[in-house]
Amino acid sequence: MELIKKHRDFLVYCLFGFMASLINIIVFTIAHNNLKIPLWLANTIAWLISNVFSFFVTKFYVFKTKMGNYKMMFKEGSYFLASRLFSLLFDDLFMIVAVLVLPLNNIIIKVIDQLVVGLFNYFSSKWIFNYNNRNLLEKIKHLRSK
Repeated sequence: MELIKKHRDFLVYCLFGFMASLINIIVFTIAHNNLKIPLWLANTIAWLISNVFSFFVTKFYVFKTKMGNYKMMFKEGSYFLASRLFSLLFDDLFMIVAVLVLPLNNIIIKVIDQLVVGLFNYFSSKWIFNYNNRNLLEKIKHLRSK
């Protein structure tokens, strides 16, 4: 029981990360395989939709941070999406190389891609929503202004 409490954030993130990955895979599959949207665009659309979902569930259910004011929410959202842009670049490059160059099955590759991206996203989200880090950043900014 103590082990579960100790790793609660990671376990809950895995649950919601799995849900975000499912959203990503489903949207990608519909957009690319059914609607014939080009691979990189279908992947980017899937990324955007799954990350909007992920922002809110990560904020409220994984790291249990408060709503705060709109300025704070915008700031967190900006950091969140900025960190996720790195994962989008990896995501798009991985998908293009694996599907178009190697030609491997796009759904299998998308699942592998989501596992790798999910780990990166967990650690970047933990940093963004962790109040200890936020307080540290505020202290650094305060020291710089002196």
